[in-house]
Amino acid sequence: MDQGKLEQAFRRAYLLQQSGQYREAAQAYRRLLDEHPDHVGGHNNLGSILMALGEPGEAIASFRRAVALQPAHAEAHNNMGVAYKRLGKAQEALDCYAAALKCRPAYAQALLNVGTIYYDLKDYDEALVWYRAALEVDPDQIEVHMNLASIFEARGDFAAVKKHRDAVYGSKAVYVDHAADPRMTALVLWGAGLGNVPTEYLLPQKCVTRIVCVIEYARPEELARLPDYDLVFNAIGDPDVMDRVVEPMARFMATCGKPWINTVQAVARTARHRVPDLLGGLGHVVVPRTDRVEFAALRDTLNALPQDRFPILVRPVSSHGRDHLEKLESKADVAGFEPWPSPYYYLTDYVNYASADGGFRKYRVLFVDRQPFAYHMAIASHWIVHHDTAGMQHEAWKRREEEAFLADPRRVLGDKAMAAIEAIGRALDLDYGGVDFSILPDGRVLVFEANATMLAHPEEAGGVYDYKNPYVRKICDAFDAMLARRIAAARASA
Repeated sequence: MDQGKLEQAFRRAYLLQQSGQYREAAQAYRRLLDEHPDHVGGHNNLGSILMALGEPGEAIASFRRAVALQPAHAEAHNNMGVAYKRLGKAQEALDCYAAALKCRPAYAQALLNVGTIYYDLKDYDEALVWYRAALEVDPDQIEVHMNLASIFEARGDFAAVKKHRDAVYGSKAVYVDHAADPRMTALVLWGAGLGNVPTEYLLPQKCVTRIVCVIEYARPEELARLPDYDLVFNAIGDPDVMDRVVEPMARFMATCGKPWINTVQAVARTARHRVPDLLGGLGHVVVPRTDRVEFAALRDTLNALPQDRFPILVRPVSSHGRDHLEKLESKADVAGFEPWPSPYYYLTDYVNYASADGGFRKYRVLFVDRQPFAYHMAIASHWIVHHDTAGMQHEAWKRREEEAFLADPRRVLGDKAMAAIEAIGRALDLDYGGVDFSILPDGRVLVFEANATMLAHPEEAGGVYDYKNPYVRKICDAFDAMLARRIAAARASA
């Protein structure tokens, strides 16, 4: 192939890529590379397409060929890092980003990507260093401002939160993420802050075009110009952030006329202080008392509690996991308690849920269209139990117990507990959500939280948690089937 024909072939493939015709573009790049295997741009662009098609492993092979041919190709190094991150290999991703920055020190995207590795690890101090460096190169990077807003929200610096959110959404609140092989288009209503439902695996880029609308910033003219879509997914899963979006959501619901996943009303019922009323009347279920207290009244309220309310769990609204969570063992602990700044706090009665062997077990079941699916469980020696810090990766017996739960939750939990979990799914009345819980020594279900913010994600293929992937696939397939049913029903009634 002479140089002129080579450039024409590359241009044709690139135009297919830019127009979103990824499979046709991949074929065009492969034909080009069959005749010209040393074309660096062809390998790099083919890798990018394979990423869009959900094939990060194959993409890495293409990026590796590109950097073998041109070791100083910063973009290919960076893209390979993105692929490794998609596979959950953070260190390999960091190595690739470092190689990209060695080639091009002022590479804004690579600086952002390094920052995001540390952001995901919640090493916010290190993330800030890299994000600030990225903004020095390019002050308009959307993802940097989004993540900086989340960092400052976690730290209670609300002036900085507003500054960075305004920088992102002040002029544009609707973004379209085109699918490689689109089967449906979902309008995803997003909140500017924390508390959104993770959608990367529920609405995969490979087959779902996502129109992301940050509803509290969206202007009427933006909503009037929305591209056509099949359904609405309310991804604002945390009821504690609903106040600022209730009005624009209500206006939009009244006019959109499309199927709706997770209504505002259903999400609002799952606030921590409302869950005892929502679920507490169910048989075989224990939901500890939870009070919502204004920050200004927090210390006085704690001091006024009777001693028999202790130990008590104290956490700010909108926090999840172990973030800012404190356990006050007695009234004597109140004097030394230093609350994190938050408009409101939750006070929850602590229930000791240690098993007979002294371990603390926490289970998670996800609900898709109100049907339960076992997602994971963790065993720890401490009452704060999280899968990533419980030592599951180091102790095979814990993983075997988790796998047994995933394979047959009814056998592990018992008929009464499983019936209680099924009743929780019906009472929540969420199209997608979940419950974190334990089983008390008497067999009752102890509810920790139940809401829509639950994450479902696959594990590294061949890795220590690979046994979980068939069950994650079942959840994602059930979610996809629910969307298809809703779309088909809406079209049939139109």
